[in-house]
Amino acid sequence: MQPRDDKFIYTDGIDYSKTSADSVWGTEEKITSKIIDETVTSGKWLNLCAGDGRFNNRLLSLANQVIAADIDESALEKLTRITPKELEKKLKTKILNVTEKFPFKDAEFDGIFCSGTLHLFPEDILRKIFNEMDRVLKPNGKIVIDYAADIRREYPNGSLWVIENEPNYSLKDAKELLSKMFSNYLVEMFADKSEPERVSFNNKEYQFSSNFILIRARKK
Repeated sequence: MQPRDDKFIYTDGIDYSKTSADSVWGTEEKITSKIIDETVTSGKWLNLCAGDGRFNNRLLSLANQVIAADIDESALEKLTRITPKELEKKLKTKILNVTEKFPFKDAEFDGIFCSGTLHLFPEDILRKIFNEMDRVLKPNGKIVIDYAADIRREYPNGSLWVIENEPNYSLKDAKELLSKMFSNYLVEMFADKSEPERVSFNNKEYQFSSNFILIRARKK
C-alpha cells in the first residue's frame, strides 16, 4: 500500500514479501517487552497498527486471543506468515484505518496495545483515535502504548526525513498531551530513549532515534 501523508496513511510503500522475518521497524525495546509481560495475562487484545508484527508474537504468547489490525494488508500477511504454528489459533487479522470508526463492538477488548504509530498524528486526530480505543475497551480494560518524542530520522548524507503532519512533540509536551488524553484512566507513565538504530527498506535507509513515553493505563 502506498503512503498518503495528507490522509494519515504512513505505509511507506513497503513490499513486505521481500523483507526478512525481522520487523523493518527495528528491534523490540526492552522496557516495552517488560511492560507487556507484566500486563498481558489473559483475555482478548487488540494490537492496533500492528504493522509487520514487531511485538505480536509476544502478545500472542500471553493473551487468549489477539486481533492484529493495520491499514496495510501486506504487513498483516507477513505478520501471519511469521506467527509460530502453536500460536496461529489465537490470531485474527483485520484491515483497519485507525483514523476512522473501528469495526469492533463496544467494550469488545480486555486490552489494547499500540506501538510506533500514535506519535504521527496531530492532536485532533489522536483524540479521535483515543475515543475509539476507549469505546472498544471493556471497563477495567488495559492499554499499553508508546509515544515517540524528539524524533530524528537522519539519512546517510546527513539530511533529515520529516513526515508531513507529524507533531514531533518534545518529551515534556508529549507528557502533557498524554496526561490530558488519559485523564479518566489510572495511569503509569515511563520515559525512556530509543538508541540510534538503522532502518532500511526498499531504497530508503536512515538512522532513527527518539525519546519515548510508555504508558500503561487501566480504564476506570
